[in-house]
Amino acid sequence: MSSHIRTLVVGAAVAIAVVAGLAAQTAPPKQTPTPTPTPAPTITGKWTVTLVTDAFTSTPSLEFVQDGEKITGAYESARYGKTPLKGTLKARALEFSFTLSAEGTDVPMAYRGDVAADFQSIKGTAELTGIGSATWTATRAK
Repeated sequence: MSSHIRTLVVGAAVAIAVVAGLAAQTAPPKQTPTPTPTPAPTITGKWTVTLVTDAFTSTPSLEFVQDGEKITGAYESARYGKTPLKGTLKARALEFSFTLSAEGTDVPMAYRGDVAADFQSIKGTAELTGIGSATWTATRAK
């Protein structure tokens, strides 16, 4: 074989090997970024309340801590101070209760409400032992 032909054959073999090697390599799969999951809405935090009865209107505050469906926290008013509360939140249906000490008398209170779809407001009713029924609304404290 002449050196010229040998050079052509070796060059062709090298070119085929390079092309075959490149073809055998595959591009790494494109990685799609994993979206960060949106946290579930929660009522955890401080709320400003307007409570309306036939006899009076008051503006206590609520502080909720949500753990799944379990709700804990506190009801606080300027007149009666801070009282712990317990309840549940199932979907957007909120129920909680506490016993307020008013002038030495225990007054059980039970609240029910519906949390707005945006979790920024709550609207409901309350049963205040010895006082009667009430309506209430709450918005997140700013």
